[in-house]
Amino acid sequence: MKKKNKIWVTGNGMVGKSLIKRLSTDQSYQVLKTKKTDFDQINQTRTNNWIKKNRPNTIIITSALVGGIHINSKIPATFLYENSMINLNIINSAHENGCKKIVFLGASCMYPKFGKQPFKEDSILDGKIEETNEGYGISKIIGLKFIEMLNNQYKSSHLSIIPAASYGTNDCYDDSKNHVIPALIKKFHEGKIKNKKSIKIWGTGNAKREFIHVDDMADGIIHIIKNYKDNAPINLGTGEEISIKSLALLIKKIVGYKGQITFDRTKPDGIKRKLLDNSKIKKLKWNAKICLKDGIETSYKEYIEKIKKVT
Repeated sequence: MKKKNKIWVTGNGMVGKSLIKRLSTDQSYQVLKTKKTDFDQINQTRTNNWIKKNRPNTIIITSALVGGIHINSKIPATFLYENSMINLNIINSAHENGCKKIVFLGASCMYPKFGKQPFKEDSILDGKIEETNEGYGISKIIGLKFIEMLNNQYKSSHLSIIPAASYGTNDCYDDSKNHVIPALIKKFHEGKIKNKKSIKIWGTGNAKREFIHVDDMADGIIHIIKNYKDNAPINLGTGEEISIKSLALLIKKIVGYKGQITFDRTKPDGIKRKLLDNSKIKKLKWNAKICLKDGIETSYKEYIEKIKKVT
């Protein structure tokens, strides 16, 4: 009987849960799961001890301190420190304990603020990144460069995948740290329930973003692991973008909110565009299956079920 690939998904958030669900249906994997309460991944000794004891063959790094523009701007030093330590501890311990494949998940905010669109993987560090995500973005660049340098120095085959912004099942609706899609779903739903005449949204509405449903993201990550033979970073995106204004109108319609939308132009837009070049992933014959409209409709139904359980 063929020995199963022992794979550790390091986080139990939205992306981690989707990956674990997907991997659990694949008989070639033995999935190792951990929660934040199991051990502190910021602690080098505890991280190393866990990896040394459990000896995963493959590690997918999904654990991170995450949030939208508001919290990123408020505590950038915390974002830089905690995420850098998580990434460096896991990657270094995995390397020292003979892990065959480390899969590091980057983020689109790693790319230069004024870089050419769509972002090609080799343009990282070609310019300054967007200030509103600077702490998080730099921590991701550190992880990606560590992977790259390990591969060069030790002839290993670890990998960095740079996904578009994810949303979907198990998303975070906490106002202090949520991202744009769950934030808007919650805003419009509460506006509908409370019969608010208008909803205010940060920025001009002109910024454009690319989104990928978390189940497509999990599927794409596994597809890359199985089919991508290179060590160079690879983008994981849909190749489609939407303005924040159009996104707001789409979510407004799906939720059924009847009031007006206003934009607070005193608040930052963040980077104007964040579209990933998806030519590498297309060559691997992978495409996203869940369109934005369908994904948001499902997300809204899940949000309704979630708040029903609380009330």
